[in-house]
Amino acid sequence: MNVRSAVPSSVIAVAAVLLVLSGGVVATATVPVAVNGVALSGPAVVADGDRPSVAAWRSVNVTATVATGTDTYDVCAGVGDADATCRRINGTNTTENVTLSLDSLPSSATGDQQLTVTVRSASAGSANTTNASAEPLASRAVDVRVLGAEGDADNDGLANRREFELGTAFDTADTDGDGLADGPEVNTHETDPTNTDTDGDGLADGVEVNRQQTNPTESDTDGDGLDDGVEVTTHGTDPTDTDTDGDGLDDGAEVTEYQTDPTVADTDGDGLDDGPEVNVHETSPTSPDTDGDGLDDAAEVNRYGTNPTEADTDGDGLTDGREVNQLGTDPTRADTDGDGVDDAAEDPVGGDVATDGPGVIGSLSAAPGVAVGAMAGVSLALVLGAALLHRRRGSLWTTSSGDEPTQTEAPTANGGHGTEPAAPTGTSIPKAMTDEERIHAVVDDHGGQVRQSVIVSETDWSKSKVSRVLSRMAEDGTIEKIPIGRENVVAHPDEVPEGAGSPFDPPDEE
Repeated sequence: MNVRSAVPSSVIAVAAVLLVLSGGVVATATVPVAVNGVALSGPAVVADGDRPSVAAWRSVNVTATVATGTDTYDVCAGVGDADATCRRINGTNTTENVTLSLDSLPSSATGDQQLTVTVRSASAGSANTTNASAEPLASRAVDVRVLGAEGDADNDGLANRREFELGTAFDTADTDGDGLADGPEVNTHETDPTNTDTDGDGLADGVEVNRQQTNPTESDTDGDGLDDGVEVTTHGTDPTDTDTDGDGLDDGAEVTEYQTDPTVADTDGDGLDDGPEVNVHETSPTSPDTDGDGLDDAAEVNRYGTNPTEADTDGDGLTDGREVNQLGTDPTRADTDGDGVDDAAEDPVGGDVATDGPGVIGSLSAAPGVAVGAMAGVSLALVLGAALLHRRRGSLWTTSSGDEPTQTEAPTANGGHGTEPAAPTGTSIPKAMTDEERIHAVVDDHGGQVRQSVIVSETDWSKSKVSRVLSRMAEDGTIEKIPIGRENVVAHPDEVPEGAGSPFDPPDEE
């Protein structure tokens, strides 16, 4: 008999058990279940640190370092009491990394929270159902700050989700540090909350809104040709006022075109504001005496009635300043004393051009030869002038009684008065005319009525000079100015048609 086969199998089994219990076989040790670490990653993690900030509406990856035995386990991750996301694994009796992806976090779980990772034994007989009632074998929690989509972590007026869309800082109220919180920049001023100077004009958005009251989205708020920053920091002008000094010129034109001071109405201090100098008188706003005649521009315009752009307004050969300041002559009349000789012709020979002196003839009495020649020349000029005026404005001859004319008296060689003979018939020698005579001549040539623009053209004077002379003549009653549309018609008083006056003139009393 085979001894081995005679031993019952049950005995063999018992013997094997006893052998194991006695240590005859060494068993493999089981690793304790534990969660050794938790790490967060993915688009939801917007700030690291001891308490990471997590955007609840974004996905987050939770990676847990887990030690397992040889069983089947459920590894779960979640915030607060909300349902967790789980993953089933087979234990490897080692330490491994298990990653769970959370598409989002519950909107109700915002603020300071704890994200917890747990390990439980898997439910027997179910591959998909978590054994939520089972006691956790191991767990680990990390502190997090959960940001809700509609929350406002920095209280700047922008929701957290909107801040991430715009690229602003969710935890800094004024991302670009321009003095405006992100919310007002976006919702009120329409500025860029990530750009200190939205319009690039040299002023920070906050300075424009809070101090200058300029538009932070337009570089030139008042449209004067100067950027707001340049106005404030360089020229000292008002970026909300086109014409800071109120002189009639825009600030940009003053700086770039005329080189005037946009903060001073009268840059050259001549008594005329810069605007009228440029737009009305055509003078230089940076030179007190544009024509260099010795009279300031304002004095010429407001006091003497001269042309501030012409050194010799009346064309008599003397500058306006010399006539006013030295000779006492009228700078608007070529022949101040009306003796037939222009002021300049009298001045070089020492003549007295004032109207209350002995006259040029008397001043030449010490030189008989010269006196005789001068007297003859002056007498001839007076006679010819009288003849010319007789042809244009009527006769200088007046009737004393009946039909017999009497002659006007003219100066004689000894300074007295006598009777000069009438001008020879057919004689035509030109004589220097006064401004008034030139006006009358033009009006006569056009039948007693002529447009003011024609006078400007035919006299070759400036518009301002024509206007001054006509105004003076109208005050004297020697001409009439009739407004027709946007222009004046100039006429002799006896040539004005009935009803041609201004509609604003009072009616004639009967």
